[in-house]
Amino acid sequence: MTDPTASHIVPGLLAQMAAGNEQAFRSIFDLYWDKIYSVSLAFTKSAALSEELTQDIFLKLWMGRSALPEVRQFEAYLFTIARNHIYNELRKKVREVPFVEELQHYFRENTLADDLLIMKDADNLIRKAVELLPPQQKAVFSMARFNGLSQEEIAQQLNISRLTVKVHMSKALQAVREQVLRNSDGLLLAFALYSLLAP
Repeated sequence: MTDPTASHIVPGLLAQMAAGNEQAFRSIFDLYWDKIYSVSLAFTKSAALSEELTQDIFLKLWMGRSALPEVRQFEAYLFTIARNHIYNELRKKVREVPFVEELQHYFRENTLADDLLIMKDADNLIRKAVELLPPQQKAVFSMARFNGLSQEEIAQQLNISRLTVKVHMSKALQAVREQVLRNSDGLLLAFALYSLLAP
């Protein structure tokens, strides 16, 4: 929750920001930086990426400052900007090897009991997403990720080519990732993404 003192000064700062006052922007930046950074870190588990995302979020806020006079619940407005930006960036980052490696390192170093419970929830989330896949994609994904079969073994069992297996797996991964991103947040999202990305 925002500091009561801050809640009184924010409307005035937003009005000044909308008029292009950079000092007012700096004040908003200082008031909310830690909160937005914490949200980013909960999603990404990467300090460097969280700092970059937080800077981007405040830049978006500044670039869209003309809309601020119409905002009634600023904190909710800012967190919506943050959530949308983080989700969009995660969709891009899940395809980048350095991000995958950093996420994997985090979970190898953090194996608390609470994390195991979240991992169970993440697995359930993934399995629900898999149930929504078309039959062939569902079969390929399940055989690969849940049964540990190789592409060659899947191709033989389904009587399809390895290329077809690759295509189905690629489409299935994309669909499951998107479903996970839509239906989870914080640690649950991170664990689910890790489960999808880990070799």
